[in-house]
Amino acid sequence: MSFNGFTQIPEGVVKAFLCTDVTEAISQMGLSEVVSSMDGTMDGKVVVQSWESLPDHEAVLADILQALATVTLALWPMWYGQEVSLQAAAESTLEESLLHQFKLHKLQATRQDLYLPWLKAAVGACQVGKLPVFQNFSRTVQVSQLALAIAPANLLVVLAICDRYPPSHRLLSLARAATWLAQETKTRVAVLIPAELAKQRELDSILYGAIALPDWVPQKVAQTTVEEAKHIIWPIQGKPHPFSPGEQLLAKFLSQDTELASLFWFNQSIETSRGRRYLVDLLWLDGKVVVEVDGYRHHSNMFAFTEDRHRDYELLISGYLVLRLTHDEVITDIAIAVEKIRDVVKFRRRQQFIKREVP
Repeated sequence: MSFNGFTQIPEGVVKAFLCTDVTEAISQMGLSEVVSSMDGTMDGKVVVQSWESLPDHEAVLADILQALATVTLALWPMWYGQEVSLQAAAESTLEESLLHQFKLHKLQATRQDLYLPWLKAAVGACQVGKLPVFQNFSRTVQVSQLALAIAPANLLVVLAICDRYPPSHRLLSLARAATWLAQETKTRVAVLIPAELAKQRELDSILYGAIALPDWVPQKVAQTTVEEAKHIIWPIQGKPHPFSPGEQLLAKFLSQDTELASLFWFNQSIETSRGRRYLVDLLWLDGKVVVEVDGYRHHSNMFAFTEDRHRDYELLISGYLVLRLTHDEVITDIAIAVEKIRDVVKFRRRQQFIKREVP
């Protein structure tokens, strides 16, 4: 199930969502459908920042900045909906190099908020693996530039609090922070709050038209889910997910395999014969083979399990062969995981050969 209300949020606007269990709601989010519903494609991005206990105003703002910076670093150099290979340039030519590499002249023509001094500093930081957070730029400048780098359009930022009884002044700070974020980044901002807070006057500015999300029976969730939920970014296309150790490790070993390296691409979009669009972890397009790495992000509840089975069904009737690997087996024995992929490739090639030979 996707949260269809997300797609109805205008850019630069905040919408509140009331949840019986915020943690469970995050784990149940059908982000693929949310993103594809924004504009009919999968070009958008969803970033989630959650708090178990709502902090004070300064900490909320700092956490939002930190979350956006963490995602921006993880995406480097896939900024502005592009992928670049930025070579080191002399300081005198850096601005020209940035404009050329990122093809920013066109972006500047439509987005006057692009700020090259920040971009120069951010590139320098990310090239050496540092978060693009700086003392010499205002917080407002930084969140707007980070959001723009993550996705020039169709960015949804989800702020989620699991705290059912936070102090009133902190709720007021959250509402103000969410509104500030939406206005400064021109993104959609969704605030997930416990249903018990629906009548808190401090949230009046964002509660108008609030949507009550359906109740789910809490499921046992993997221990890493709470930590993952702090910095979710979806989707990543063409590359292993920056926050998935399993995908990163698998990408490294596949790139060193002479037989498999040229076959598979990470995080590819597929449209099934039923018209639904899915983002799969790995795809061998010519062989119509899909490999999914389960267990790292939200595969450990009954809803996700059921959705995965329906997804497999749609891929199957669309001619795709699906291999599911657990995240744990990829991490603990990458060699076996790679051999499973190799076996499926061999099986598919035999099928293709037989099909060609049979009159």
